[in-house]
Amino acid sequence: MPQQSRELSPAEWELMAAIWQLPPPVTVRQVLTRAYPNAEKAYTTVQTLMNILVDKGFLARRKVGNRNQYEALVDRSGVVGGSVKNLASRMFHGSVGALASYLVGSGQLTDEEIAELRDILASKTAEARKGGQR
Repeated sequence: MPQQSRELSPAEWELMAAIWQLPPPVTVRQVLTRAYPNAEKAYTTVQTLMNILVDKGFLARRKVGNRNQYEALVDRSGVVGGSVKNLASRMFHGSVGALASYLVGSGQLTDEEIAELRDILASKTAEARKGGQR
């Protein structure tokens, strides 16, 4: 069997976002309702995608009665972190700093997002200074 990708497709991201919002374990029907409240996708499509996520190691599946229950094996922050590292590796020679500089310089951030980044940087700088004073 070929090695499955550890990257999430856009459709898989939609499902994982719904799964992380729901209390575990979840069913296909619960994920379908949360991710696609207007029936944009079929039940069987969501079921197939969730089974792919099991094969990729993002979900665990357990049979309870006549239905499958699923549980996330990874948390959102871990998946986001891996995807950011992968993006930085592919497009910025592995530099997350270069990726951040691109985002700030792109003109696509709102004033509120820039202010939030300033606060984060100030907090991290203060933490680093405290750590150096030990």
